[in-house]
Amino acid sequence: MDVRVPGWSIARLCYARDLDLRVGYTVVVATEVGELIGRVALTPRRREPYTEPYDIVRIVTDEDARTEDRNRELGRGVREEARKLARDHTIKGVQFIGCDVSLDGSYIEVKYESEDKEVDLGPVKSGLERAYDASIALREFRFIERSGDAGGCDTCGLPLCCATWSGARNMGPVNVRLARQQGVTPNEKILGCCGEVKCCMRYEHDTYKEFKERAPFRNSTVKLGDREGKVVDYSMVKDSVFVQFGPKRTDQELLSLGSLARDNPGIIPADTEEWELPEPPEPTDS
Repeated sequence: MDVRVPGWSIARLCYARDLDLRVGYTVVVATEVGELIGRVALTPRRREPYTEPYDIVRIVTDEDARTEDRNRELGRGVREEARKLARDHTIKGVQFIGCDVSLDGSYIEVKYESEDKEVDLGPVKSGLERAYDASIALREFRFIERSGDAGGCDTCGLPLCCATWSGARNMGPVNVRLARQQGVTPNEKILGCCGEVKCCMRYEHDTYKEFKERAPFRNSTVKLGDREGKVVDYSMVKDSVFVQFGPKRTDQELLSLGSLARDNPGIIPADTEEWELPEPPEPTDS
């Protein structure tokens, strides 16, 4: 079943073993960095590359809850110490925004935001390791991670990509240029909960790029039998283009690339079975 641990952003698949669990139960999960407390979640997840599921050790006890409260207080102290070390070493443009501590206190992860991607936080890490008898990790927490950690649904009605799919963080930059290349007018509707362009713009970009390599250019002239028209728009989902054969908007027709491939060299339909090839020439008597 899925378990969502604060700071992980994405729910992880875990073995319930013989425990009788329900959505919303708080459990202790054994991970490579120690035991962490999470909550059983029911989340739609895209198929991920296989990773060994974690083991759910037990349902959280009263003692676990008290330990978690103490660790939460410890985390606040660690964060304040990190801020002090950053000031002492004149490290600017860094904000320490959160801290997660394993149940036994042996692992501490400090989350930060930075204006400088090349910032050196080595002095902060070494200072924290001297102050606390624990393994210290510093993790940059961008807006996309914060949105994923908070969870929720986007305007499409589906859970946030960043909260259900780890690949959303590894697709490369997402910017307004991608929206323009897909024929979408930049506006506030293309912005996600994190304030950046929605992940789906990047996710769909390669498909749009591949479609445009096969389709005719906008404003180019195409032939269909004895008619000629101008390409005015695309319908990537239908592997088609809108062609205007007259002066009026009502003269537009939605034509598949397969129907245009016969008379227009260079146009390649996605499904070769729809490719209407020209008839072979009739044999001539020699």
